[in-house]
Amino acid sequence: MSSNMVQDNVEEINEKLNRFWTSFCAWIDKSDVVEDFFKGDFTDYSNWNEGYFYLKIDYENEYRDYYGISYPATHECKSPSFEQVFAYLEIGFARWIKTDKRYAYTVEVNNRFEKFGLPYRMNLGKIIKKGYKTTETIGKILNYKMFERKIQFAEENILSNELLDKKVALDYIIDALQFLLSIQNADCVEDKKVCAASSVSDNRNGKVYAVIKYEIDEIMKISNEFFDIRHNEYLNKAKQAREVLEDTIFIEYLYNRAYALLYILRLKVNKNNLIIREER
Repeated sequence: MSSNMVQDNVEEINEKLNRFWTSFCAWIDKSDVVEDFFKGDFTDYSNWNEGYFYLKIDYENEYRDYYGISYPATHECKSPSFEQVFAYLEIGFARWIKTDKRYAYTVEVNNRFEKFGLPYRMNLGKIIKKGYKTTETIGKILNYKMFERKIQFAEENILSNELLDKKVALDYIIDALQFLLSIQNADCVEDKKVCAASSVSDNRNGKVYAVIKYEIDEIMKISNEFFDIRHNEYLNKAKQAREVLEDTIFIEYLYNRAYALLYILRLKVNKNNLIIREER
């Protein structure tokens, strides 16, 4: 998969987000929605043109109070980032929406995520990734071009109904895992695996360390030796044929297994133990 194809996919995802945002903004601008969903402290009424309700929110003060940051000016543009959109949706749920309308608000948000093909959903006022259950969120950016963008690309493609797209998603999530292992501050491949497992648990005699280390070994063996993942060669190093993956359900199983491992390694990563590769 070329870098141009990855870039095309990123642009497609951003276009979906822009369409979602345009649709959502059109919805909350409706007079009946403002009156029905939003608390009175954040609305006003105009007698102009037969009368209508509109939002009256001091965004700067609200964001400073809730997030401790200024309201981003780009939020008012047509192309906000995912982080900005999620922040708006979540603060709306927490502060502006009437308590008895939070469920209906959640339904509206989730319906629009579904409509525009975005793999997210609101749950209890927080935006989460569909398909992966966790209360933890990734707060560390290691390398967008070589790492985070590939994960985002994989997350989008695994939701496709096409076999090729799912295989590409599996390739990219394994590639991201391989990248994270490669930047561990150790000399040989085996030591890099040890270093990664130690980030989850530094007790190398404990069961947690043993599970993570075993999982790293197994997933690398599966991807490098068993199946046609990330490799074009028909034979593996042992001169055995790599099996072609054709079962989409099994591909999703492998993807989710690798994704879960990558997720905990990302949550536990210690940048002091990495050879950070700067983007060029």
